[in-house]
Amino acid sequence: MILWILGIGVLALYLSFIMMKKSALRSIFIAVFGIVMLGALLLITLNDRNHFGMTQKTTTTTQTITSASPSKQLPLLLYQNVGTNGKRQVYIYKHDNKTTHTTADYAVVNRVQQSSSAAAQVTKKRTEWRYSSNFYSVLFGNENDGLFVKQTNTFTIPKTWTTLTTAQAKALAKRLKGLQKPTAAQKARMQQAIAAQVAAARAKNPTMMAAQQAQLVEQLTAKMQQQAVQDAIAAVKK
Repeated sequence: MILWILGIGVLALYLSFIMMKKSALRSIFIAVFGIVMLGALLLITLNDRNHFGMTQKTTTTTQTITSASPSKQLPLLLYQNVGTNGKRQVYIYKHDNKTTHTTADYAVVNRVQQSSSAAAQVTKKRTEWRYSSNFYSVLFGNENDGLFVKQTNTFTIPKTWTTLTTAQAKALAKRLKGLQKPTAAQKARMQQAIAAQVAAARAKNPTMMAAQQAQLVEQLTAKMQQQAVQDAIAAVKK
């Protein structure tokens, strides 16, 4: 509507100059339509530069996410540094089984926190410019409505998740692949460590049954494997 007002003001001002003879009425028309034209230009400028007639509104949405890692046993929240100073990141995750990522924008802030929850979530707080009333919306033709201001993404992940860069994730995959095929020396060291701990447990409990011993060996093996994975994660984070 403001463009129509501006157009009418310009046209009427032009016609007042051209079509009317010098008179008091002509002067009044020129003043009125000049004010209309300048007022419309001023409102357009204020709306474009200072968001006149608008207010900032924030909406909050929460989504359940899953790891972008192909391994269910090792859930990862991946990110990629943007720029040279490493202060901005793009986070990569899955939502509804589709890989997605945050926006690389200086107005987007990403935060990561851990919780005891079993599910991972991302809470998005998005702030946009919205018209404060239908009058202003109609006046400015809904121009700039929904204009992005800022957004904060808060990732809440379980303690079982690990946060890595994409480069670290690739390095970790190589290390884990190596763990799947241990050398003879590595196998021997693991067997010796397990045997020593089983012997210590039998010394404390001489009546330990064979089934109990086998269960202990299984537990110790799983524990060592988990420790090897944690060591690999710590190594790629250095």
